[in-house]
Amino acid sequence: MDNNGEKTLYLFIDESGNFDFSCKGTKYFVLSCLSTFQPIKEREKLLNLRYQLLDGGIDQEFFHATEDRQAVRNEVFSILNSFSNDIEIHSVVAQKNKANPSLYYEEYYKKGRIIKRIIGADFYQIICRTLLKYVFEKSDSQGAEKVVVVLGSIFTREKQSIVLKTLKNYLKGRFDKPFEIYFHQAKADLNCQLADYCGWAITIKWERNEKRPYDLIRDRVKSEYDIFEKGNVVYY
Repeated sequence: MDNNGEKTLYLFIDESGNFDFSCKGTKYFVLSCLSTFQPIKEREKLLNLRYQLLDGGIDQEFFHATEDRQAVRNEVFSILNSFSNDIEIHSVVAQKNKANPSLYYEEYYKKGRIIKRIIGADFYQIICRTLLKYVFEKSDSQGAEKVVVVLGSIFTREKQSIVLKTLKNYLKGRFDKPFEIYFHQAKADLNCQLADYCGWAITIKWERNEKRPYDLIRDRVKSEYDIFEKGNVVYY
């Protein structure tokens, strides 16, 4: 409950993988969401860990799975598993070489030349809509009276505009209740950092078949949708 007595659902969304649609890029792009009605409950455990690390000589400004030491990651996952059953993880996984180039390339003429650049508007819209669909249809979110969405500010301004428009259109059309959308630095919010950890665990499972971190959050994962699973065409 928030201060007004509303049952507010908080969605913390993070992306993993890069936007390089070539053999040099990551194989997958993953959009993950940590959803909870209790964004404060038990989070002091993470604060305690951070100060313990500082006291032990480890300069832990915030938690970030790809950069943290293995020992730190172990502690964060242990704390995550110790939480009461008040969080859910939802994820959409996209095998990038199965995505039709029309979803991410934009072509235009400039000075008589065809310019092609990667924007990814349609790609992002499809993944965002699918993620929200699973959050609202495959979870305990139906009781929400309001939604607050917090996205990591790793999204570029161009991506932010696309994601913001997609989220607003979906929530207006499907949720029909008050909502707020924010872009925050992950270091500013412990839940954003937890979303990063969960997204990382899912990503490395798919990217390099490393399942140990995923097994630690398996019980929290309520949906994990391979959006191009049925695609037979590989574009690069």
